[in-house]
Amino acid sequence: MEVAIQLISSHPVLIHALQKMDFRSEGFSFRILPPVLSEAPSSSHISTLWFFILDACSLHMDLGPFVPRCRTSCPRSKFLALLPPEVSNFSEKIRLFCWGMDGFVDLHETWQAELPQAVDSMLRGRLWVSREVLEAFTKYERTLLDTQLLPGHSLTTRERQVLQLVMRGLANKEISKSLDISERTAKFHVSNILGKLQLVDRRELSPHKLGTKAPLAKPGERTTFRQGEWVSSQASEFLVSACNALKKPIPAAKCFGSRATPRRVPELGRNTGESNDS
Repeated sequence: MEVAIQLISSHPVLIHALQKMDFRSEGFSFRILPPVLSEAPSSSHISTLWFFILDACSLHMDLGPFVPRCRTSCPRSKFLALLPPEVSNFSEKIRLFCWGMDGFVDLHETWQAELPQAVDSMLRGRLWVSREVLEAFTKYERTLLDTQLLPGHSLTTRERQVLQLVMRGLANKEISKSLDISERTAKFHVSNILGKLQLVDRRELSPHKLGTKAPLAKPGERTTFRQGEWVSSQASEFLVSACNALKKPIPAAKCFGSRATPRRVPELGRNTGESNDS
C-alpha cells in the first residue's frame, strides 16, 4: 500500500529534513508530498493511506480539531505531532491524544532518527506516545466508568475497546476499520455504551468536553480545568506558550533540544490482555 507523507508546516528546517528522510515499513511504499500550511486536499486514490505530520512549532492553528476534519476527507489516516521539547507538554499531549492524535515526537536533538521509527510503528497499528499519557487516559476512563456506569452493569472487552476509540474522537467508520468489525456493529456497540453510561450521545465524550468529567494529574500535582483542557499546576508555562502559538509561530531556535525517546505502545483497543467479544 502507498503511504502519502504530508507535512503540515512552514518551518524550513523541518521541511528540508523531512525531504531527506528514508521512510521504510514492510508492505508499504512512501511518497513524500510538498508541505502545506493548512488542510490537505482529499485523496483521490482509495488505496493511499495518508500520514499527516503536524508541526506545532510553526502552525497558526489548534492541532486538535484538525485531526477529525482530515479523517473525514481521508479515512484511515495517521496523525503525528511534532512538539517543542523545552516546555512541559504533558497536558497538551493528553488533549491532542483525545482528539485522535496517534503519536508525538519532541524536537530534541535525535528527532530525525526517531521520526522514521515512529512512522513505521504507527503503520503497524501501534501508538507512539509516552506511558504517562496512556496512564492519564486510562485513569480518566476508569473514573468515567466509576461515576457514570449504571449499577449492576459492566462493559464487555469489545465495548471497552470501542469506548477508548470514541473517547479519542473516532467515528464509527474509523472504529470499524481499527477493530476489523462492520460499521453497523460499531454503531451497535456505541449505542450500548452510551446507554450503560447514561449519556445522551457520543458528543458527551468528545475532546472538548472531557475536561468536565474528571481531572487528570500525576501523583502530587494539583489539577484544574480551563477551556476544556487538562491543566497541570506544573504546566502553566506551556499553556502560555500554547496560547501564543495560535497567534504566532514558535521561533525555530526553540524547537530543538534534548529529550528521551518515548516508548512504543500498542493501540489501546488492542492491548487489553483479554479475548475480544463480538
